[in-house]
Amino acid sequence: EVESLPGYKKLAKPVSFEIKKGMTEVLSLKVENELVDKGSVEITKVDKESGALLKGVTFEVQDEQGKVVTKVTTDKEGKAKISDLSVGNYKLVEVESLPGYKKLAEPVSFEIKKGMTEVLSLKVENEQLDKGSVEITKVDKDSQKVLEGVVFEVQDDKGKVVTEVKTDKNGKAKISDLSVGKYKLVEKESLPGYKQLTEPVSFEITKGMTEVLSLKIENEMVDTGNVEITKIDKDNKAPLAGVVFEVQDDKGKVVTKVTTDKAGKATVSDLSVGKYKLVEVESLPGYKKLEKPVPFEITKGMTKSLAFTVENEMVDTGNIEITKIDKDSKAPLENVVFEVRDSKGKVVAKVTTDKEGKANVSDLSVGKYKLVETKSLPGYKKLTEPVSFEITKGMTKVLSLKVENEQLDKGAVEITKMAAESKEVLSGAVFEVHDEKGKVVVKVTTDKDGKAKITDLSVGNYTLVEVEAPKGYEKLTNPIPFEITNGMINAVQLEVLNKLNHLAPPGPETPDPEKPGTPDPEKPGTPNPEKPGTPDPEKPGTPNPEKPGTPDPEKPGTPDPEKPGTPDPEKPGTPNPEKPGTPNPEKPGTPDPEKPGTPNPEKPEKELPKTGQKMPVEPYMGALLVMMSFGLLVLGRKQQR
Repeated sequence: EVESLPGYKKLAKPVSFEIKKGMTEVLSLKVENELVDKGSVEITKVDKESGALLKGVTFEVQDEQGKVVTKVTTDKEGKAKISDLSVGNYKLVEVESLPGYKKLAEPVSFEIKKGMTEVLSLKVENEQLDKGSVEITKVDKDSQKVLEGVVFEVQDDKGKVVTEVKTDKNGKAKISDLSVGKYKLVEKESLPGYKQLTEPVSFEITKGMTEVLSLKIENEMVDTGNVEITKIDKDNKAPLAGVVFEVQDDKGKVVTKVTTDKAGKATVSDLSVGKYKLVEVESLPGYKKLEKPVPFEITKGMTKSLAFTVENEMVDTGNIEITKIDKDSKAPLENVVFEVRDSKGKVVAKVTTDKEGKANVSDLSVGKYKLVETKSLPGYKKLTEPVSFEITKGMTKVLSLKVENEQLDKGAVEITKMAAESKEVLSGAVFEVHDEKGKVVVKVTTDKDGKAKITDLSVGNYTLVEVEAPKGYEKLTNPIPFEITNGMINAVQLEVLNKLNHLAPPGPETPDPEKPGTPDPEKPGTPNPEKPGTPDPEKPGTPNPEKPGTPDPEKPGTPDPEKPGTPDPEKPGTPNPEKPGTPNPEKPGTPDPEKPGTPNPEKPEKELPKTGQKMPVEPYMGALLVMMSFGLLVLGRKQQR
C-alpha cells in the first residue's frame, strides 16, 4: 500500500498473491486498514494583545490521570509539537511562563481521537503581567550606609496613598503587586540629622515587568543648622528685647542680622556647615555691649538647634557733663578747674571747662562722688561746697551738672603813701575809709613800705580820708573817692602824695607849699613837671580851673617880681598859663584854690636878670628827677596790671 487514506494506518506489509494458470475467477484481495490510533498536537504560544510569538514557554502534556506524558517548550516561532499521542483525553499545563507574563492559570484540555488526520493545533495566549513590585533601598549619600526607619508613602497618579512602608535594618522596603500605572514615592519621615527628601521619586509599573523595580534613594546629612539666642540680664535673668546681633562667618562676612524679641530670643535658621561668631552690634541702653564675639560651629547632621544664652551686664560706669556759668548773666565760664573725688576723697579726674563752659568726665565707676572746684576764674567766688553726685548701674544718659559761679562782691584797696617831691615812701599816715553814707568802715596806717591794704570791702562807693599825716608832711585836705565793683580781680591802687610841711618865712608873701604853680623860695621856678594838664572839676582836691592861682587882691602875699621864684612862662619849669597849677586828679596833695599866693597866669611877671647873677640850675635838675620818677611809676603800674 503506497498511499493510505487519511486517518488510516498505511498497510505496513505488502499483501502477497499468486496468479495461476487457468484461473477462471478474479482473485479477490480484501485488505483491511486500521484507523490511526494516535494523534499529534501543535502548541502555538502568543501574546494575548499583540499576537507576538512567545519563545520559551514550557508545557506539560498530562493524561486524564494527571500523568505527565511529555514536556515541551515553545521554539522561536512560539511553537511546540507533540506527536504520537495515543487516542485519549489530555491536559496541556503551562509550567513555566515567560518573564513579564502571567502564567496560564487553567490547563488546556484536548482529545486525541482515532483516525485523526490532522495535527491538533492549540493556540495558547498569554497575558502580560499587569502588576509590579518595587524595592526601596535607603542609604547615606556620602558613606552609603543603609538607613533604617525612613518612612515612605506610595501615592498613585491622583495622589491617593496606596501603601506606606518603612525601611528595615538593611535600609530596604518592598512594595509588591502594584498595578500597572504611574506612582510617586514620598518620604514622610527622615532620620534625625538628615535632610528629608523634598521631591517625590516618580516611577511606573508597566505590563510585563519581569523584575522588581529597584529604587535606591540617597539621603544627605543636614548641612545646615539653627541657632537660638536667648539674651538675659546677668543679675536678675530677665529677658532683654531689642538687642541686635550679627552672625559672621569665619571670614568676617555678615551672614545675617537678628534682633531679640520680647522673650529675649532670636532664631537664626539654615546656617550652612561651618564656623561662625555671634557679634553683638547694638545693646540696650544701660547695658554693656558684649565685648567678645561668641564662636560656634554648624556641623553636618545637626539634629537640634544650637542654643546660646548670652548674659548682659548693666553698665557700671557713667559720664558727667559739667556746665559752668555766671550766676547772673548765665554766660559760660572757661578755664574753671574741677577735681572729681570718690567717696574716700581720692582724686579720680581733673578737668577744665572749655570756651562753652563745659567739661566732660567719662567712664566713672558706679559710686558716690564730689565735684570740687579747685581753680575759679579771676573775679569770681570759688565754689565753697562740693557738688555731690552718684553714678548708678545702668545709667543711660550723661549726668548733667550745672554749676553757677557768683562774681566777687568784695574788693581790696592798696594805699601807697609817698612824698610828693622825692617819692619816698611814708609810714605812719593814718587813713579812714568812709562808705557813701560817710560811715567809717575801717581805719588803717601805712607801714614802713608806705603801704596800707584794706580787704573785703563790699561792692559800693567809698572815700579815702587822711586823718593823720606823717610827721613833717601836710595832711591831705580832700578825700579820694574810689569804687568796689562786682568781679574785681585786682586791688584798687591809690597812690597818695604828701608835701613837706615847710616852715613859713617872714613876711606875708610866703606862698602855700601845697599849691602847684607856686614857686618854692628855695627852688625858684620849680613846679611839678610830671603832672601838667587840665584839672578835673568833678574830682575833689582839684583847683577851680576858672580861677587858677589868682591871688586875692584884698589879701597880701603877692609875689615880688624882683625876688627869685616868680614863675617865668617862657622858662622850663614855669607853669603853663593855659593850664596853671594842674595836679594829677588821681593823686592827693592838690592845692587849695582858695589860698592866696598864686601868681596870676594872665599877668606873668618876668624876673629880669641881674648883673653877675648866675643862671639857676636847680629847677632843671628838679624837673629831670621828677620826670624820671614819673616814668618809674608808670612802668610799675603796668607791671602790676
